[in-house]
Amino acid sequence: MAGTDHMPTAVGTGSPIPELGPPGVHGICFSCDSIKDMDIAEETATRLGSTATWYSVGVLATDQELALRCAEFCRRHGLHALFHPLDLDVCGTDPLDDRLLRLLGERADELNSPWLNIDLAMWVREGETLLESLVPMPLVDEAVDWAVDRIKHAQDVIGRPLTIENAPYPFVVGDRDILTLMTRIAERADCLMTIDVGHLYGLRVQRGLPPVLPSDDDIAWDRVVEAHMSGTFVRRFEGGVRLVDDKHDWPVSDEVWELADALLPRAPHLRSVMAEAEGMTADELTDSVRRFARRADHWWSAS
Repeated sequence: MAGTDHMPTAVGTGSPIPELGPPGVHGICFSCDSIKDMDIAEETATRLGSTATWYSVGVLATDQELALRCAEFCRRHGLHALFHPLDLDVCGTDPLDDRLLRLLGERADELNSPWLNIDLAMWVREGETLLESLVPMPLVDEAVDWAVDRIKHAQDVIGRPLTIENAPYPFVVGDRDILTLMTRIAERADCLMTIDVGHLYGLRVQRGLPPVLPSDDDIAWDRVVEAHMSGTFVRRFEGGVRLVDDKHDWPVSDEVWELADALLPRAPHLRSVMAEAEGMTADELTDSVRRFARRADHWWSAS
């Protein structure tokens, strides 16, 4: 893999964002449960060959053994690793732990990941990781200041850029648009952005909004380097309330594909589109990644 020595920890709008990570590389990423499903990842990567370019690695800061195993997996299959830490908390209330941040920097070095991706949500509460019960960032102006300070500090200590992702919203506090808040955070913290298309679709449906808004024209698309997509499941309640759940083991719905087609070509520096697929079989995951690859030309039309 191409090295990432001397990589800036922040990315201004005038910086050469396309040069972050392996030069000139963009493509399809896939994910598996890094602890339970590496056998599925092995089989899928072998079947896909050059169809996939990236692999998303989710590990804890302290799990060096697993990080090294995932790094070796990527080397054997010619994949570039993207690090999604499971214990980095840029929106929570626990103080940031500089020791943990330094360990995350070490894991990123071992994986040679160009940046670290993190959902804008509370990942840790009183020292306990909340992997199955993230608390999404409130959609209020005050959340911007809180996240900006923590992201700046995390980038400084880790030594690599963060890319912030819109989290799933099983409940909503606040009335601001998530992409607008993300843009304000990214510009002030000088970080990157990841658009989770399924999360965005679910949030806007839940709020009774159209999937694409006029305000989307003003988003910092030049900072978007990743996009994520997975299946969705709609729950309907009395009074016409709908809740769209993220389902990594379900196929992507037509509505989410359409939203991706409308938004992703706006991102000129898009490097990776991930088929999130924890819980799928190797057959299902292989088919999913190939389906993503067939649509990539449209998504990268602006690049």
